[in-house]
Amino acid sequence: MKKMKPEGAVGLLLMAVVVVLAVAFLRPKGLDAALGDGFSPEEVTAVSATLSPAAGGEEITLDIPAGEEVFGQLLALLQEPSYSRTFTKDDQISLEYVVYLSFATEETRAWSYQFQGGKLIQAGPADQTKTYQISGGQATQERILDFLLAQR
Repeated sequence: MKKMKPEGAVGLLLMAVVVVLAVAFLRPKGLDAALGDGFSPEEVTAVSATLSPAAGGEEITLDIPAGEEVFGQLLALLQEPSYSRTFTKDDQISLEYVVYLSFATEETRAWSYQFQGGKLIQAGPADQTKTYQISGGQATQERILDFLLAQR
């Protein structure tokens, strides 16, 4: 049996490290991890939703306080899918509304969540959102949008 040269061993070790980091970084996450920076549903006092019509028209705004049943239902809908980090960009709007959600604590509107159809969403601290691929793609986003539209 041939002995491996030191350069080969170092190369294999580097490849293994890259694979482990890629798997850890790109693995599917839950809503808490996607929103990041200390997001905890228990600390959220309200969710504000803004639905902007893609084809123009009247914007719909909803304020959902934490004490309402609708608040728990919305969080459950958002926690159901998994979120995988991606660097893909997609500016196509394939829903009738572009949806912006803001999660507020006592102090501030700390996290945001935005989608417009397809398989990608933007989520994270309000000033540092990242792109994620949502499991279920368009169908998941349509369920969330339909739920929000039923609340007006």
